[in-house]
Amino acid sequence: MKDRDRFKEMLHQYHVPYGAEEDIARTILEGQKVMTGIVSSKTAFSVLLKEQAKYISPFLWMTQLIAITLTILLSIHLIDPYLEIQRILFTLTPILAFFAVPELVKNMVCGMSELEDTCKNNVSKILVARLFIIGSVNLVALTIMITFLSIQHQIPFTQVVLYGLVPFNIVNGIHLLVFHFIKIRSSVASISVSLCLVALMKMLTEFSFFITISETMWMILFVVSTAFFLAELYHFIKDITSKEVLIQWN
Repeated sequence: MKDRDRFKEMLHQYHVPYGAEEDIARTILEGQKVMTGIVSSKTAFSVLLKEQAKYISPFLWMTQLIAITLTILLSIHLIDPYLEIQRILFTLTPILAFFAVPELVKNMVCGMSELEDTCKNNVSKILVARLFIIGSVNLVALTIMITFLSIQHQIPFTQVVLYGLVPFNIVNGIHLLVFHFIKIRSSVASISVSLCLVALMKMLTEFSFFITISETMWMILFVVSTAFFLAELYHFIKDITSKEVLIQWN
């Protein structure tokens, strides 16, 4: 909205009485009953992807490009490729996820959950489309980074995959866990969580135990982190698509 300040000033001229929680809850339930009987409209998934791609923040695309560029620059001259590649990926792959979760929950951050659920494409469809777009972009960027490092330093591809996916899974899993327990409704707070997680991954690479991690332990970390991420993603999708959790009044 171009004249947002003027619009807010106009709204502030009107006093809206605070409703009782019982009345609000009863109104929501009645609305849900009506919405349940509405015949849903079908939209081709390809069309839905195009529609949702337009609303993905350009900062998401920028973070992918930054991560790929830094990977190439930092990996040109390495003294100990095995150790340094671990540190590079542990530091840079979290950047891929910097705006991933904030983009998924943008409707809640902007207070548009209730309105979005009444649109032609329900929250479930929109969430799946966003997950597909963001997940595909992340995986493409991660594949480019891993492939380049593997070819550049003659390290098995599967081995480099472990170094890249472990921090990626951890960061996304923790981020979803934070949103599960803390109902964040601020873009600044959302991005701050991402920034803290990126800094945390960087700090972990400075500890002595990071150097001593064996290949077997990397494999264990991969399995555990993947299970953790998938579990949090499942709970996230379940909560978002649940009417009781979806309808929230601020």
